[in-house]
Amino acid sequence: MLLKLLIEIENQKHISGNDLFCLLENIMLYGSISRAASRAGVSYRYAWGLLMEAEKALGLSLVDKQVGGYAGGGALLTSTGKSLLHEYKEFKADVDRRLDQFMSKIGPQPEPARLEPETTQPHDFLLMASTLEPVEAGLLDELEDAFFKEKNILVRHLAAGSGKAFDIARGGRVDMVLTHAPELEALFMAEGWGAEQIPVMASDFALAGPTADPAALGKANPPLSITEAFRQIALAKAPFVTRGDHSGTHLRETEIWEKSGITPGGDWYLFYPGVAGNLGALRYAREKIAYMLTDKASFFLSHSGGDMQLFLDNTEAFSPELANTFILTVVNPEKVPSARPDEAALFARWLQKEGGRRIVAEFGRDVYGKPLFTLPGHSGVS
Repeated sequence: MLLKLLIEIENQKHISGNDLFCLLENIMLYGSISRAASRAGVSYRYAWGLLMEAEKALGLSLVDKQVGGYAGGGALLTSTGKSLLHEYKEFKADVDRRLDQFMSKIGPQPEPARLEPETTQPHDFLLMASTLEPVEAGLLDELEDAFFKEKNILVRHLAAGSGKAFDIARGGRVDMVLTHAPELEALFMAEGWGAEQIPVMASDFALAGPTADPAALGKANPPLSITEAFRQIALAKAPFVTRGDHSGTHLRETEIWEKSGITPGGDWYLFYPGVAGNLGALRYAREKIAYMLTDKASFFLSHSGGDMQLFLDNTEAFSPELANTFILTVVNPEKVPSARPDEAALFARWLQKEGGRRIVAEFGRDVYGKPLFTLPGHSGVS
């Protein structure tokens, strides 16, 4: 049973308690409003607005905000914020205990009828299920803000790996999907779930690894191909981190292992235990002094320089195995009648035009001295 908490202030102000306390808990865990929003499945804009509204309505300072996010800033809960979150958890635990006692008294109840995608209620904004990389970078927030200012159409996103993003779409919950998993994208279209697909950005895959280089990849002359590098890592039994989550990154890694003729396994092949995408997996790889396949945007965002380096990417020579294009798929209204394909297509076309293209091409340059993403067909981050 799902209980939703609504906070009402002075009989007129309503705040989603579920969203607020979820954000507070994730801010405490990750030290970032952007990361907290991603984990909660809401946009940065919504998270920021909710926090401001809650602080104003409650007359309390909940979050100590520092400008910068991944570029050097972050956010921490104030002592008041921590106390409020602690009280909420105790309150929720007590409610859950009482609810369990009540349900045990009345016995099992018949399962309620499940809503099929065809009966899903439309939402008053465009909703996108997106792979994690552009969400974690903050690119989606910037694109959504610019689109709203120009077209007055609100776009929000749910963050998930590519496989999960398509599952969300098949459940009838979103109007479009942003992914980087060609096989899954082709399957989604073949099953009739997609109306059209548009490439919107790219961030090539790369092999990251410890500067100690236990597999001696950097000493190879001539340089290794990506499949040769994978074989050498396996031969050396050097630690390698896999996400193992059916995400676009994991699927591409699996393809490269197959092309290398290696079935990875054993103590050296480490499954990342978290759900924080490539950024979390990179932190785990640093701890384990391990290699991993990642995208270049995530590598730069992770501030891994010094401990880790990129051994193979598409900067010097193009490798099709490392090409990584993000595709926006508009959901087919014949499969999901609540979908809004016309407005979703408008957003897709806007991404292809000067405004959207300029944001993608310049995003990250002011902080990292180079853009984190490129336009489709422009390989490499230089």
